[in-house]
Amino acid sequence: MYSDVKIKIPKNARRSVVILLISIALVAITGLFITSLSYFRSIEIEEAKNRLSLYGRSLNSTLEQYQYLPAVLARYPIVISAHSTASNKLLNKQLAHFSKEAELEAIYIMDRNGLVLASSNYDTSRSFVGQNYGFRPYFTNSMLGKRGEFFGIGATTGRPGYFISEPIYDDMGHITSVVAIKLDVRELQKAWEESNERVFVSNKDGVIVLSSNPTWLYQTLSKLSDKQLADIRTKKQFGDKPLSTFSWQRFGQSTVSIAGEKSIYVSAPAKRLDWRIHYLLSERRIFERATLTTFIFGGALSALLAFATFLRSTRIRAALRASQADRSQLRATNTELKNAQKELARSSKLAALGQLSASVTHELGQPISAMRNYLAAAELGGEMQLGKTWEKLNKVVDRMENITKQLRFFTKPGDEKLAIVSFQDVFADVLTLVEHDIRAANIKLETNITSSPVLVYGNRLRLEQVLVNLIKNALAAMEGTKDAVLSVVIQEEANRAVIKVKDTGIGFGDRKLAQLQEPFHTTRASGDGMGLGLSISAAIIKEHDGELIATNLKNGGAQFSVSLPLSNNSE
Repeated sequence: MYSDVKIKIPKNARRSVVILLISIALVAITGLFITSLSYFRSIEIEEAKNRLSLYGRSLNSTLEQYQYLPAVLARYPIVISAHSTASNKLLNKQLAHFSKEAELEAIYIMDRNGLVLASSNYDTSRSFVGQNYGFRPYFTNSMLGKRGEFFGIGATTGRPGYFISEPIYDDMGHITSVVAIKLDVRELQKAWEESNERVFVSNKDGVIVLSSNPTWLYQTLSKLSDKQLADIRTKKQFGDKPLSTFSWQRFGQSTVSIAGEKSIYVSAPAKRLDWRIHYLLSERRIFERATLTTFIFGGALSALLAFATFLRSTRIRAALRASQADRSQLRATNTELKNAQKELARSSKLAALGQLSASVTHELGQPISAMRNYLAAAELGGEMQLGKTWEKLNKVVDRMENITKQLRFFTKPGDEKLAIVSFQDVFADVLTLVEHDIRAANIKLETNITSSPVLVYGNRLRLEQVLVNLIKNALAAMEGTKDAVLSVVIQEEANRAVIKVKDTGIGFGDRKLAQLQEPFHTTRASGDGMGLGLSISAAIIKEHDGELIATNLKNGGAQFSVSLPLSNNSE
């Protein structure tokens, strides 16, 4: 019908579509590149922070390694008496021994004027003995009764170091002298230089005191004021270093430029001396990774767009033809759908009727089987003339009649009469129906039934039906097992009436309760059951506002628990 229809797409329209697709591709690639830059930058910043944390721990560990030592030495008897001893040869040797063991550059003792009385390097060409360091801040702080800390270039050795000092007190509590140690930081400086990373430490004035790049040492992050310069010269902190300004530019909080190369920048305070540690990570990796990502995904996107453009004209023609053909098909489909809905309604009714018939067949099978067992037992035991047997048969027949009447449950639920029922009475009647099966299967029955009446509001016959189904399923599960035990528990739990049926059979594996309750689902051999017992039981329990719980037991077997609301006489 539509085969002769010719559809033409104007060339201008095709050209516009191609231009639009190319523009979309360029925008997408640009957006992808910008997004990739932002993403990889955040990753690199986190990596820089992690590296900064490692270097910070290394620095703090070095500075805090010997914080305790000056305080210990200040309480050492020979050190306390140094100011009053004419000759400190023994003390010099002791200090040299301590310095060697602690791997310190020097340990020395100064009098109240800053003159060194004894030193661990007494026998070297750059001995501290006789030198005066009263101009150092760590000495003046200790003379005020405080711990002194200082970093600077040694006035005698010309080597940078970290100085820690403590005041020494006499028996009267007066400061008599000061003990100080010098920690050599050259090993830390060397380790940083060999790391192939860019990290440096600045003091409170902004002077770089440690750096992985030795050419950055003793440069200032910003220009120092005249007062700062005068203070540094007075303390002779950096000797004759020119303290030139560090050539860098900062862009925001996380970007700096050094010698024209931009880097990610992170910093954090150190624990001592008001120092700050800085870490730099080149941005080159960010651009490389973003470019590679954009190239891969951009290339794939461009290829897809090119392929889509190539196929687009054909698809449009096919879509137009299909849409025109589908109009008439849609009308026919709508008509078929209405007919199918009517047919589905009829099929649903037939399916419900089939399930109902199967349910009745299943339920009638249980009392008929019980009657057959009673007849067989009476015949073998010679009880055919006794009234007791016939009384049981009458009960079975009554049960069959009542089950047949229960067809109304599936069409008019809720019509059955409800009353207050005792779980103990329900179990007693059920036991008369299944006790022969229990004995015939050589199964041991164990009961744990509370003496207090457990009352519920419901239909007694239907509750008996549930309990019969659970016990029959338990007997079937224990078929062929040795030392089989069937346990029935009736009790109250949390203001609810509970019946538990437990067996030592094969259990129900990894199947869920919802699956077990499906109509016609059974674990028995073909012909042994229709798979409706649990489905019917679940419907009855739900009608009574109850709950059915199935549990696989660890030692084998299964337990089914029926929980219903407790009733009382006021109802």
